[in-house]
Amino acid sequence: MILILTEKFDHPAQNVIKELEKETANFKVIYGIDLLEKPLLIDVKNKIIKLGDEKFEDINITWSRRWLNINFEFSTNPDEQIYLKKEFETLSSYFMINLPTKKWLNIPKYINPYPSKAHQLKKAFEYGLKIPDTQIINNNIFLNNFYFAQKEKIITKNICDSYVFKVEKDLYSTYTTIVRKEDIDNQNELFFPSLFQENIEKNIEIRIFYFLKKFYSYAIFSTNNYNTNTDYRVYDFKNPDRIMKYELPNDIKLKLIGFMECLNLDTGSIDLIKDSNGEFYFLEVNPQGQFGGMADYGLNIESDIAKYLIKNDYED
Repeated sequence: MILILTEKFDHPAQNVIKELEKETANFKVIYGIDLLEKPLLIDVKNKIIKLGDEKFEDINITWSRRWLNINFEFSTNPDEQIYLKKEFETLSSYFMINLPTKKWLNIPKYINPYPSKAHQLKKAFEYGLKIPDTQIINNNIFLNNFYFAQKEKIITKNICDSYVFKVEKDLYSTYTTIVRKEDIDNQNELFFPSLFQENIEKNIEIRIFYFLKKFYSYAIFSTNNYNTNTDYRVYDFKNPDRIMKYELPNDIKLKLIGFMECLNLDTGSIDLIKDSNGEFYFLEVNPQGQFGGMADYGLNIESDIAKYLIKNDYED
């Protein structure tokens, strides 16, 4: 049997599920919210896990795609929200560690925590990939030094994941942002440690979905768009960026394979940029990154994942 762990309304997972249904594959899907909405029993001594009517046995392969929406509200009380979120994460870890699966496609972060951006950059550099100059700084003196060392062209981004928050009914998110001298001058002498990078002048952005040594790549032409030049996720619906399928050089592929295997990642959405001199720079990898809607560009990711899951179910 194939087991899929994901969150509700995740489009890439739903597309893979449709492919599995076409092939009448033997599979089950568990959504993270099921642990809260379905009857759950975990008998530690007798090693029994029951979730609704599901019986967890004869699982040949489990695909860990996603789990619970990052903005899920456990409680309206802020302190209780923090507590219950931690409780849920610990529960999820135990639940996944004890699933009787013979093989994983991506080990969940609840078992093997995903590497931070700084660690990713360090490992990418060790595997021969170019990376932007990067520093984590908490004071004005070091930040000014870095700012002028990078010829007054730096950006800041999250050390971890983007922060998504709600104000009344609207959702907001943090994005990569240009840092100007006035931003530094208006900052306190000491501030919360933040990640800063040189702002490389890019020619194109390259988004790659990596799947077990396979590369599904497309180029995003965002350079001339003010809204998306710094971070293409600040999507311009009126003037969308041009996107086209892209073939990576073999030497970059080999370096990325070594990098991904070093981090024990079977899949992930990798961000690269290519500068005006034709040099490729690694930015980050998101093990749970989006990859839906790429079939229009000849990238049949969902179909290939479904075929892999079916193959590993039949091979047992």
